[in-house]
Amino acid sequence: MAYATIASRSNIFFTDSPWISSKLLSSHSSSLIQFNKKKKKKKCKGVSVPFVSASSASIPYPPINLEYLRREFSGHGATFEDIGETCIAKLKLENRSSATVVLSRGMVTSYKVPVWHGGKMELLHTWVSEEEDDEVVIQGGVSSAIFPDDQDLDEISSWSMPSGWILQGIAGDSQDYVQVELARRDVDNMLEMKQVITLGQETLSCELTVTNKNLSPVQIKCSLLSHLTVSTPEATYAVGLHGSNYVEKTPFLPCPETIIEEDEGEKPGFGGNKEEIEYEEQSNYKQLNEEMSRIYTCAPQSFTVIDRGRRNSVVVGREGLEEVYMFSPGSRGLESYSKSAYVCIGHSALLKPISLEPCSVWRAVQHVHNPNS
Repeated sequence: MAYATIASRSNIFFTDSPWISSKLLSSHSSSLIQFNKKKKKKKCKGVSVPFVSASSASIPYPPINLEYLRREFSGHGATFEDIGETCIAKLKLENRSSATVVLSRGMVTSYKVPVWHGGKMELLHTWVSEEEDDEVVIQGGVSSAIFPDDQDLDEISSWSMPSGWILQGIAGDSQDYVQVELARRDVDNMLEMKQVITLGQETLSCELTVTNKNLSPVQIKCSLLSHLTVSTPEATYAVGLHGSNYVEKTPFLPCPETIIEEDEGEKPGFGGNKEEIEYEEQSNYKQLNEEMSRIYTCAPQSFTVIDRGRRNSVVVGREGLEEVYMFSPGSRGLESYSKSAYVCIGHSALLKPISLEPCSVWRAVQHVHNPNS
């Protein structure tokens, strides 16, 4: 059974202008993590070591104690459930918005929102795949990836999302927002990563921060991706990207088995090595019916994804990342409203890696906003 998750921040407001942030005014504002607060610089202690990818780090993490989580963190609009070797946090607000987070993977697998006609709608797409070692893995949803600069983009498909995220705290309440903070480190404790997932009344936000505790600079690549469920890619449009520059890239994300089976052999314009030729988006109402895998190198801070089949729209926005990644499996051979009907919209630093000086902190946020309540 696949779970779905969504998180949002009630201190993000949407207008016709770009994203506007303001402090959340509530009785819980003192416990809300202040993302924009300036931090004092600290002196680095330790030795200089080579950067090790978090995905390859083999760190012994303590087993998840469900009773401990329920005792220490329940309330605040969050409950916990055991799903085998890991645990999920179910977040729920009084306005019927809800999200599910697989804690050890830092992954949002479900985001359900109230819509104008009185019902609820799932915005995220997830599926279950089986690895070579017979391990069952949930794919899709909202997920993040961090890996070293020397790893080629075409090799990311062999890179699995790292586990080992540890719950640090939960803030908020069931009325305004619920916020989950997770943390993990690389094998040498030189890279510190934090992820804050916030479910608000109309927005799901995922914030990622990376601190370089090494004495040497490091370069990393990163992505924050949202897999959105749709009626069919043919009925789905990206609105607001006219004039944006982009390059075509070979697809590097895992896909549902139904798509892989239908995509045997290389398709023109979709597989194989792509030359990084920069194009300009000619349409402000881009239909996603054709197979595509591209990175927009210059795009608005936010734009809208419209699904005419489900009569639904989602606003996707970003902070701290310049690239917009867009993937569509296309509509050919796909049944409408099937488990393979989805598109992936996300933000990344894949073409231009992020440079982190010693003791420096890098931060990025992705917002998924529901304007249909």
